[in-house]
Amino acid sequence: MENTKFVKAVCTKTKKYFGLEIKQYGSVWRVVNFIPLSPEEANLMTSEVHQASFSTNENLLACDRCGKRLVGGCTCPPKTVDCRKHDEFHFQCIYCNNLEIDYSAPSLGHGHKEGDVIRLSQGQEVRIQSGDEPLSEIYVGVGWDPVSAGENMDIDSSVIVAGGDEKEVVYYSNLQHPSGCVIHHGDNVTGIDGEGNDDDENISVFLDDVPSSRDRLIFVLNIYKCTIRGQELGDVKNMYIRLYDSESGRAIVEYRVESAMRHDTALIIGVAYRKGGGWAFKAIGRGSRADSIESLAEEVMRLRL
Repeated sequence: MENTKFVKAVCTKTKKYFGLEIKQYGSVWRVVNFIPLSPEEANLMTSEVHQASFSTNENLLACDRCGKRLVGGCTCPPKTVDCRKHDEFHFQCIYCNNLEIDYSAPSLGHGHKEGDVIRLSQGQEVRIQSGDEPLSEIYVGVGWDPVSAGENMDIDSSVIVAGGDEKEVVYYSNLQHPSGCVIHHGDNVTGIDGEGNDDDENISVFLDDVPSSRDRLIFVLNIYKCTIRGQELGDVKNMYIRLYDSESGRAIVEYRVESAMRHDTALIIGVAYRKGGGWAFKAIGRGSRADSIESLAEEVMRLRL
């Protein structure tokens, strides 16, 4: 049925994965079924719906201790069952505060043919790797097109290299991070690339060279002199970010922005961050009305991405 989808959940204690069948009631999605997943099944699955929280449908039993229906939101004392030891999982596990919705896309090398690009939706994330091997260097491409033919859109791509409350911004007027971990390859002042499919701007990222005091690389776009020129992202289409394996030149990850930005003038398109000894990339797709890269960078540092 069209109004039935799935989300993937993971127990942070046991690392066990579950598929939650969800059904739409009005504008809200509620869980109607709970299915344990094998590691192989979990690698093939990604969450289809993103919302702040999920509750269970009213025809299902609520938590047998507190009566609540919020997935992963039970405030009862920890369960007495040692799930890891006995591998006992049942519907009551859905209310355990160890359960979290997993919005990551399938890992590279699992469930995809060689050469396929991992295409992300907003909120999804994936490890930055080729096959099973983490990448130390990636080449990042961003692109966009003006909605109206003949209209020039000077959109600038930038990378905010951040850690704690500290940051450095790599952009058209500062093309290289002091550490050399990020190098911007120049400005495209029109958004016109000839074919409509080629990257408008490119950035090299050397992940092993990112200073230990920096844990995230935030990729953003903003319209140059948007206020003076009266331009908004509603005048732009086909915005995307693409990650390449620098050694092979093969595209490995792509996120195309589908949300309408309308009156926004800037976009937080994605973030790469340290995860488990390597790096992961998350599709953000969050609009902003910042009128400069300076104000956008300050805004981004206040957000939890």
